[in-house]
Amino acid sequence: MPELPEVETVVRSLQPTITGEMIARIDTPWQKVIATPDTIMTALGHRIESVARRGKFIVLNLTSGALLVHLRMTGRLYTYLPDVTQEPYVTAIIHFESGKRLTFQDTRKFGRIFYADDLATFFEHLGPEPLGATFTTKWLTDGFSRRCRLIKPLLLDQSFIAGLGNIYVDEGLFLAGIHPLSLSHKIPSANSKKLHDAIRGLLENAIAAQGTTIINFQHGDNRSGSFQHQLQVYGRTGEPCRKCKTFITKLFVAQRGTHVCLKCQMLFV
Repeated sequence: MPELPEVETVVRSLQPTITGEMIARIDTPWQKVIATPDTIMTALGHRIESVARRGKFIVLNLTSGALLVHLRMTGRLYTYLPDVTQEPYVTAIIHFESGKRLTFQDTRKFGRIFYADDLATFFEHLGPEPLGATFTTKWLTDGFSRRCRLIKPLLLDQSFIAGLGNIYVDEGLFLAGIHPLSLSHKIPSANSKKLHDAIRGLLENAIAAQGTTIINFQHGDNRSGSFQHQLQVYGRTGEPCRKCKTFITKLFVAQRGTHVCLKCQMLFV
């Protein structure tokens, strides 16, 4: 599933191409892509004022309200193909008055499009942005101390922190020296600070690399991300740790495949 850096990369690719476009028509070859009633009729005739991101959502701010796209596992948004009717797995096409089209392609069809007239209410379930001002070392340390949860599922919980997923949680825990089965309230403040700094650094570097392409993430005109070449543990099961040469182990934590160096990452329980 695309995580914060991948979604941010898509947003940045769309900003110069669809900002200012007027929505003329929305086709839905797969009708279930529309998650909220009356989305299509409500959005028609509105101009896209800006393209932004909140957590893993792409936000198309309109002259009134906003369209929100969640890519889920295999969703793609693009504007460049001349004939979308020839492309498989197209679930929605937004036609603009200029003749340009924004196409939503989704192999597994988990992605959804929403309409919201109040973004604060729509996003009230999301935690802070890990690249935002609210996400401080103190906030993270305090958040850990108030909870008795396994650290990996806590970091994946979008109501705690918005935008993190399997890749960057595994990588962040490795850089902070924290085993993914550690209990949040047992993690020392020094490791919490390391994790805070690791999360920020990872996300900034991944955005600069235009995301991580493991299987099928693409953006713009079929471009892939390159951050996969910098991964320390994720997807490296059985390969030597780049720090200590211990073989990377794959565990399952809260039913999620989890990559860990058992020597570099300490268990806090």
